[in-house]
Amino acid sequence: MTMMLLGLGGSWLAIFGKIAAASFYVLAISTALVAVSWLVTYQRGSLPKLKWWLWGTTAMTGLAWVVVFNETRINDFLIMQM
Repeated sequence: MTMMLLGLGGSWLAIFGKIAAASFYVLAISTALVAVSWLVTYQRGSLPKLKWWLWGTTAMTGLAWVVVFNETRINDFLIMQM
């Protein structure tokens, strides 16, 4: 709604359909990249300096998995709120 109020229209919404179709693949690649980040950071000895950034990315990736696996429940809850 905000994007439409800013004049972007609704045609850009079609992009989300393509991304949603590949969500498991994108999430799996993201999870692999976060795991590689932890490994490389540990090997280079910079874990104390970057651990909070890594924990943040790990938490965001975990949250994304929770949202993907509970998408139906979230949609049902939001529809009930209308």
